[in-house]
Amino acid sequence: MNVLILDADVPMAELMETLVSGLFSRARVHSYRTLAEARADLEELRPELVVCDWDLPDGRGLDLVRAVRRLDREVPVLMVSEKVDRERVLAAGRLHIQGFVPKPFTATAMQERLKTLLPTGQPGGPETSFEVMLRRARDTQAYLPAELDPASVMALVERAGELSVGDLSEAWKGQPAVTARLLDVANTSALRRSGEPCSSLREAIRMLGIRMSLNHALALALDISHRLSDPALKSLAEEQVAKSSELAELASGMARKVGVDASLCYTAGLLHRIGELAVISTAQQFIASDGALDDDDVERALYEWSGTLGNVLKVAWRLPLPLRNLIGAAYMLPRGSGERDKAVMRAAWLMCNYMQESDECDRLLGRLGLDVASARAPA
Repeated sequence: MNVLILDADVPMAELMETLVSGLFSRARVHSYRTLAEARADLEELRPELVVCDWDLPDGRGLDLVRAVRRLDREVPVLMVSEKVDRERVLAAGRLHIQGFVPKPFTATAMQERLKTLLPTGQPGGPETSFEVMLRRARDTQAYLPAELDPASVMALVERAGELSVGDLSEAWKGQPAVTARLLDVANTSALRRSGEPCSSLREAIRMLGIRMSLNHALALALDISHRLSDPALKSLAEEQVAKSSELAELASGMARKVGVDASLCYTAGLLHRIGELAVISTAQQFIASDGALDDDDVERALYEWSGTLGNVLKVAWRLPLPLRNLIGAAYMLPRGSGERDKAVMRAAWLMCNYMQESDECDRLLGRLGLDVASARAPA
């Protein structure tokens, strides 16, 4: 199912993409920022759902709807607009638009509107093999399972006026999926505004603002198609997140002791298993479509695909190069590298994986002026 989203507001467009994918995992979402780009692809794309902003940099969303209606009079269209008046409603009605959503909207409000326009449930039986689904995740979009409780996020939403960037950063500091998603959205905006990327959860929240950050977290919490319902996969994901948090805490503590960027090391540690989490999420999608997997299938996919999906996601999510390099250093230190932050990541990874007595770990800790005891001591 092809879904076309046209909105020049990047965080808002990304939010709608998350909501659509969360309701219907087989949707292929195509996002555009300008009317010209969307119209150029329209005939080839033939969308089965259109979500469109009224006011665009190069025209009106209604012009796209007219083009859609020339191709198909039955395609559902949802219009978002900062201004909803009688004139706009009447103009939209003549083109059989299914409804208006006023901006700004909450994730829950938009989800309820989308539910009425997207297919209910997933088609019976897997549409393809697990291997093909993994390839599609590599080539289009992979998602991380976000085990967020919607009620806890809603509690934060209700307190939005009194929350600080630090409050949200603390609440979500152990959540790889939230961190990755907010970095992705924030860096799209940050690079357009200043050219300087965000490298930490705190920076991403500051860039997006409290309310938009909460909306994106709520969209992840409401994601029904990537939530882990299989007990074995849920347990496996919890193990991956625990290992990520362990490395993040150890690496950031070591970084503070040797005078390198602790925040960057924490984020690198938290995101170093995004490939494994993407494999697990894809396995859940396959099972949800009535596919069958045993433990060996999942273990083999983790071995063969984690690195590939992790590398693809680091680029697709616009993670800054220094952050990507730090994540890579956890697994392999570049030959001849003398950078202390990379030595911290590699040494911390070795210690978290029961290799603290290896020659490599001993050598790296010595270079940093630490030993195992001092590295593990509270900063």
